[in-house]
Amino acid sequence: MEEQDKKKNKSKNKSSKWWVWPVKVFFLAIFLSFTFSIISEIALSNANIFIAIIVILVFIAISIIFDMLGVAVTSSSIEPFLAMASRHVKGSKQAISLIKNADRISAICTDVIGDICSILSGAAGASILTKIALASNGDFSSIVIASSVSALIAGITIAGKAAFKKFAISHSSQVTLRFAKFINFFTKKD
Repeated sequence: MEEQDKKKNKSKNKSSKWWVWPVKVFFLAIFLSFTFSIISEIALSNANIFIAIIVILVFIAISIIFDMLGVAVTSSSIEPFLAMASRHVKGSKQAISLIKNADRISAICTDVIGDICSILSGAAGASILTKIALASNGDFSSIVIASSVSALIAGITIAGKAAFKKFAISHSSQVTLRFAKFINFFTKKD
């Protein structure tokens, strides 16, 4: 009876602190956004077009990859990883932990990192294109080119996310296990 009361109190405490996770995500998003913005500003402040395109493509790739990871973890089933853990497969314990915390992993991967990188790739593209437009004295063709490049960045990001979401859902266990093995490499070993 006493054990049941402890479980009820524990679940009551968890539900009364529902706001803690969104607050943590808020501050994490601000920190990462600030950090990535500084990195992109440093990289792009005096960069030529070739370097700027590489920075934009890196942000797009990070956005797509983290979106895929968040979707894969959210759509994974825990059962295969329980079986792998019993056979001591590397990364299986991390995969179980990821799946048990799928809501948080998804928020961090898709909402925090993925969305920040999407926004920064668009901002980086706009920043470069503004420089081009100013250099061409506001010529109409430069405005069309700037708008076209911004649309292209958005299109590549959205198409990449759409393609890799389908991949993440249909190969969720494999993607989650690879993600878990990557995490396992940087944490304590199984």
